[in-house]
Amino acid sequence: MNKIFNICLLGLAMITLTACGDVADEITSLLLDRNLSPINLTAKNVGETTADIQWTASENATSYNLEVFADDSLTFAGTPIKTFTGIEGTKVSIDGLLFDTKYSVRVQAITQGNESRTSKWNGAFFRTGTKQFLKNPKPADIADRSVTLKWETEEGFDVTTIVIGSITHQITEEEKAAGQATIEGLTPETTYTAYLYYNGKQCGNRTFTTIADLAGAILVHEDDDFKAMLEDEGLADGTVFALYGGTYELNPNDNGQTGAVKISKTITIKGIYPTDQPLIKGRFELYDGAGFSISQCVIDGRDNATTDQIFNFKSEDVAYGALEVENCIITGKSECKGILYLNVPSTVEAININNSIVYGIECTGGDFIDSRKGLPKQVNLIRSTFYTVATERDFIRIDDASDSFGGQDGPKVKVDNCTLYKVGAGGANYRLLYVRFVGNKLTFTNNIVVGTTYKRGFTNQSKSDPEPTLQNNYYFNCENLTSAGASADATIVWFDTEGTIGDPGFKDPDNGDFTLNADAAANRGKAGDPRWFAK
Repeated sequence: MNKIFNICLLGLAMITLTACGDVADEITSLLLDRNLSPINLTAKNVGETTADIQWTASENATSYNLEVFADDSLTFAGTPIKTFTGIEGTKVSIDGLLFDTKYSVRVQAITQGNESRTSKWNGAFFRTGTKQFLKNPKPADIADRSVTLKWETEEGFDVTTIVIGSITHQITEEEKAAGQATIEGLTPETTYTAYLYYNGKQCGNRTFTTIADLAGAILVHEDDDFKAMLEDEGLADGTVFALYGGTYELNPNDNGQTGAVKISKTITIKGIYPTDQPLIKGRFELYDGAGFSISQCVIDGRDNATTDQIFNFKSEDVAYGALEVENCIITGKSECKGILYLNVPSTVEAININNSIVYGIECTGGDFIDSRKGLPKQVNLIRSTFYTVATERDFIRIDDASDSFGGQDGPKVKVDNCTLYKVGAGGANYRLLYVRFVGNKLTFTNNIVVGTTYKRGFTNQSKSDPEPTLQNNYYFNCENLTSAGASADATIVWFDTEGTIGDPGFKDPDNGDFTLNADAAANRGKAGDPRWFAK
């Protein structure tokens, strides 16, 4: 029995040794009798019609063959469009390619005089760049619901299609001859990217933003009497004014100073072109509960006939609609007492400043947002930048007028994703959030604050929200907003104990550029006005 078992083991060992020997013979044959395929095959410097193909040399190879296949991803089916033989180096520059096209290339190693050593093919693929036939649309080519696109013409290339979002436009023969087409069906104030195609291949793309909705709007030109239009007694609630680029002076006097215009109906003012925002020089006085919306404009309150606020609520005992400021730039310097004044016993539905930049309103004789006798139900400062404002005054002041509004909830104040630079930089005995209307709620989140040196911090008022929402805020050179380095002013009621201290690394803050570098943006937790995030 043992003898039989030993014989079986010996047989298995012989079989095993024989099998290993066969494999070794195969590997030796492959290495010695045939070139290895070139490795590290790559396409570099790929352009619209050219590409550089290179690889690592194969040992014992004297030259290389290379083939190029169009509209292919490593299948190498059909006939190559280009063939190169006898290449002595390890690089080939290819031209005459078609833009926006997938190509496969493959290369093999050759030994002169010995075809048996020719290697197997090794392949790679790439895509040529998009050709840019499409021209940038000019402001006059962009409407609220349409755009006129123009392109360069080139012999041999008849563009066929334009795609914008879900819209596919087949280009007509007339449009081809004219080199332009108008695309309808767009949405106002929306950013689009238009793609131009030649037989399914992209040959241009441009991004643009449609203008403000002009449906039913009154179009206003620079030479119109805009003040008279706004104060027209026959003006209906809901009127929309769409302004072309230019300068609009409100109520100029003999000295060339501008003043205020009286708004008594709920209206909307929109700049038409985002790249040519109208400049409005003057201020707005609001009467009779009017709501007011302004977007895509520049408002300059300097050179005023009187030093007053940009927005001033005048009528008593009324309920005002919302004040909406969207995508605006506002300035005023020492000629403006503040940006807003509510010194009458009236309510305002909301004060919303969004996606805007406000600077240089130093606040002489008043606070930046200043409510003495009224009730602004909501104050929302969102995704905006405020710099060099309220130099020695409160940033937000809402006095306790609750006795005049019995039973109504207190104001809700929210400052979110804002950049504040040198707000209250004078170091006076004022506050960032001087809110003492009974029942107020305070939210201060995702902000970057630099150079704010109010002696009394956020607030020194016991009526201010005792449990404010403070989250993801960053501070630098702000003595009294965090407990670190706070002054001895015992009246400060609370600090942002979770706030992070550190230099945000603004690019050029004194000239209004608060761009964060890529590292700072990451380290700041996406706080501050998003327009300054590194791209």
